Amino acid sequence: MTLQTPTKVVCVDRRREVKDIAYASSFKKDICFCVYHDKFLELIGTDAELTLVEERDYQFAHEAGVYNKATDSIYFTANFQTCDPIDLYAVDCKTFKIENLDYPEVVQANGACQYRGGVLYCSQGDRYTPSALVLVDPVTKDSETLINNFHGREFSSVNDVVIHHETGDIWFTDPTYGYEQAFRPYPVLPPQVYRFNPESSECWAVADGFAMCNGLCFSPDYKLMYVTDTGAVKAHAGPGDGRQFSFNPRSPSTIYVYDVVDKRVLANRRVFAFCDTGVPDGIKCDAEGNVYSGCGDGIHVWDPHGTLIGKIIVAGIAANFCFAKGGMWIFAEKRLYFAKMKVKGTLVDIECQ
Repeated sequence: MTLQTPTKVVCVDRRREVKDIAYASSFKKDICFCVYHDKFLELIGTDAELTLVEERDYQFAHEAGVYNKATDSIYFTANFQTCDPIDLYAVDCKTFKIENLDYPEVVQANGACQYRGGVLYCSQGDRYTPSALVLVDPVTKDSETLINNFHGREFSSVNDVVIHHETGDIWFTDPTYGYEQAFRPYPVLPPQVYRFNPESSECWAVADGFAMCNGLCFSPDYKLMYVTDTGAVKAHAGPGDGRQFSFNPRSPSTIYVYDVVDKRVLANRRVFAFCDTGVPDGIKCDAEGNVYSGCGDGIHVWDPHGTLIGKIIVAGIAANFCFAKGGMWIFAEKRLYFAKMKVKGTLVDIECQ
């Protein structure tokens, strides 16, 4: 695409001085809103700003990002790379106070979504516990495993999950990152997307052919599904008994889009976008159908046609994020941000009812 005349946006990090202006024509390491198109300015508003809520010396803010009305809190998970076992957290939306959680049935959690008033975690499992979808009531602390196998075969390491709010079906991805990071057994299934009917307990494999499927989301009208492929990132042996990741720029850092046929089948896969920095991990749509994904330098934003219109630069990886009233929570590994913005996420009304 032809870039528009670089537009200037000043971003405020309340723990630092006001940042410099960011230009879309060049990569910026500063924390800022980077504008490629005027559409992005309309989304974020004139008073957009970033607040650094918490910073720690390990990757405590990595995945999930789920609002719960009963507690008025956002639930998120840490990163296995520096937090084994993976910690679970909740941040109070009013006070910004962070609480450490203890849910024994949730083992090595990754993604999550809101479901039936609770938090539905992707419990990746370990060498002794199968990977599963586990529903937790954050008020009573009660938990329930909804599914932990595909017709007798264990899932590899369930990664991300969304709900089709018109049918009630649960859609989720199952890459092999648990094995790659040496906390899950050798996979017995390929990386795939699944659809699960919790009423009948039936489960279907609905998409394959990924190097490493990861995040997924629906368009606002549920007619499209977006799935990220983070195959460019691979784990290998690191110092001692650990694992570390490497990046192959010739492998997928891709967002695919599918047509959702009859509310249950995925068809007509095509490339929606390619991530220019890192890989696209968590993914969500706003109410207007724009697509957001957590990438190697922050949150990238595309319009419904796949045109990159802006970035929220956080000077490092932002694996995931979630919309909330007034803006967006950004999970940037060792940092947790709140971005005050005008835009409203697709599910904000549903999740805040």
